[in-house]
Amino acid sequence: MGHIGDREHPLKRPKDPSLDRVLRGLISERNAAGEDIIVNNGEGYYRAGPDDRPAVFEYWVKETHRAKEIKKKVDTMMATYTAIYGGYE
Repeated sequence: MGHIGDREHPLKRPKDPSLDRVLRGLISERNAAGEDIIVNNGEGYYRAGPDDRPAVFEYWVKETHRAKEIKKKVDTMMATYTAIYGGYE
């Protein structure tokens, strides 16, 4: 994945939104596979080290909140669909 950096020297987010989306996708894949612990501190992306527990915890809290919000949204969408059009076979 190349050089991600550390807390003091993070990899800056690309200015191009398309490149940033690709980079975030690659980071997400590595984090999900257990191959890395890469977080964003607002300045850029970096590999978390042993002293980065607060940043990792903050990242975990934010991602957990996002996941819960997405789950709530899709559950509501499905309930609305079912109420309007009936169940799905």
